[in-house]
Amino acid sequence: MELPYQLYEDVPWNYEIHPETLQFAFQPIWDIKNHSIYGYECLMRPNGRPPMDYIMAYERAGRLQEIEEISFYYGAKAFLDAKLEGMLFMNSFPSTCMSLERALEAEMMANHRLRDRMVIEILEYTQHDDFSWQIKKMAFERSGARPLYAIDDFGTGENEDLACLQRYKPDIVKIDRKFVNHIESNPEHQNVIEHMVAGGRRDGIKLLAEGVETANEYYYLMSKVDYMQGYFLGKPKIYK
Repeated sequence: MELPYQLYEDVPWNYEIHPETLQFAFQPIWDIKNHSIYGYECLMRPNGRPPMDYIMAYERAGRLQEIEEISFYYGAKAFLDAKLEGMLFMNSFPSTCMSLERALEAEMMANHRLRDRMVIEILEYTQHDDFSWQIKKMAFERSGARPLYAIDDFGTGENEDLACLQRYKPDIVKIDRKFVNHIESNPEHQNVIEHMVAGGRRDGIKLLAEGVETANEYYYLMSKVDYMQGYFLGKPKIYK
């Protein structure tokens, strides 16, 4: 099934995303307590430029939802084609709506194989819009999906982080990599992590450390977080 996406003139021709040539990489996320892969984050890999360049071009054109709809449909398809196990982490822009029609198309393509295996990862660096988020959340759930929700890059701003916890009521929080980098020798960041751990345990939220790139970071964090992601544990991979 091909989705009827329309490309608009206000997106420059050399930034148009063609789903049939779009690739996706998947980076493993490890369950530290069980020493097993919990799932994979889906990462869009358009040809020619970094993904953020395309995101910014579509955002300026007011068509950011196209990127999300394309990613959810074709990213889920690539995940299933690769026969990967565990949860599928999909990035989501909280300022955009996903229509029920598009959510249903993705669910029909997946044939219910992702019903309880999806984590919607809310990107903190984009504008928040409560109405858009509620419409999109309703579309996911009415399509038959029963996703978990995660907040990406947590820790970038105290007031914003608290607002996100109240707004999205996440199941998982991803600790921003700036706190993970050389955590074993940074007392200030260790203190931040300790507060996150205490808050997560109090509120029943799982913690995921992203950007784990060294053995020292891994061993320092392994008793504090539930999940880890980073080059030390596995790089993003495109499955052919």
